[in-house]
Amino acid sequence: MEQMKIAVCDDVKEDRERLKNDLADVWADAAIDTYESGYDVLRQVQKGMNYDLIFMDIIMKQGDGIEAGREILRYFPETEIVYISTSREFGPEAFELDALHYIIKPYEPKVLREVKRRYVRMKEKKAVVHLKKDQQQEIPFHMIAYIESAHNNLLIHLITGATLKIRGSIQSFMEALDERFLRINRGIVVNMEAIDKMKTDSCEVAGVTFMLSRKERAENKKKYNDWLFKNAMGGWNSSQ
Repeated sequence: MEQMKIAVCDDVKEDRERLKNDLADVWADAAIDTYESGYDVLRQVQKGMNYDLIFMDIIMKQGDGIEAGREILRYFPETEIVYISTSREFGPEAFELDALHYIIKPYEPKVLREVKRRYVRMKEKKAVVHLKKDQQQEIPFHMIAYIESAHNNLLIHLITGATLKIRGSIQSFMEALDERFLRINRGIVVNMEAIDKMKTDSCEVAGVTFMLSRKERAENKKKYNDWLFKNAMGGWNSSQ
């Protein structure tokens, strides 16, 4: 998957470099670019540079960060922007643009982990799987509780209690999913977000108990524990 791309825009060099270094601790595998003004970021965006996340100072010598953010979103509306300021004064304007966060200087490094949690959660909710290649039929990942194989068909059980039926195999369908989905036995894939209980030999999802594959039981339980740990530490990176 594509590498996470982050832009840091601040006309104060010390602040710019500190934020870049702090972000590298949170997003170790991200590509982080720095800019002195909103116009510099905007010019790169106009050339086709698509950032996943932009940290934008609001008050800069060269231009207004709010206005630069507004222009950037015209080109890439999926870009998430975090605004930074020494004052809360511009909060309403920032959130009119649906800013992911509004950080007040000086900030504590832990606030960047909160930014990551928000970003990951937002991406999780936007992630969808296309059920039919020839139709615009799609379902958000977070709505899926578990997937069941049934005679060359797949039954997609939603957290609402509804069930969708499509043609296909679990193996091919899993290629369109992300790491929150775990194949616990030959015929069942569960959304780890929807697991209510994980036991030694079974797990419970949406009120239904499924047996874990004996052969892969230890590996699957490890994957589940690793997933829980990643979420506790700020979330896994779905953008990769």
